[in-house]
Amino acid sequence: MTEVDKALLIELLDYPRKRIVQSMELKFCPHAGFFNTSDEQCLNCHQGMECVWMNHNDELVAVEEKSVAELKQQLLIAVDFIDSSLTPHHLSRRNCGCENCVWLRKTQKVLAIE
Repeated sequence: MTEVDKALLIELLDYPRKRIVQSMELKFCPHAGFFNTSDEQCLNCHQGMECVWMNHNDELVAVEEKSVAELKQQLLIAVDFIDSSLTPHHLSRRNCGCENCVWLRKTQKVLAIE
């Protein structure tokens, strides 16, 4: 994969970052969304996946230093998150023009997901 393609993978992380942060309930989080592997509260929190993902992919992380394989893996997790957040009326995603479905189609094309 060329450097331009890696840059595209990094760019594709922007949308799920926004959506994951919007979905998180941080009002009562003692760590403000920073996952702490030694905190029992974090280990049992229903937002554990989101916190872990954000801690590995937010704007403060040097994602450009990640390998293409790592970026693809993080995008696959993001695809699952966005896909699981869709309501049932998105069953015909090929025709849907919402931000979620447009991002999913673009990302799946880049990742060559069947």
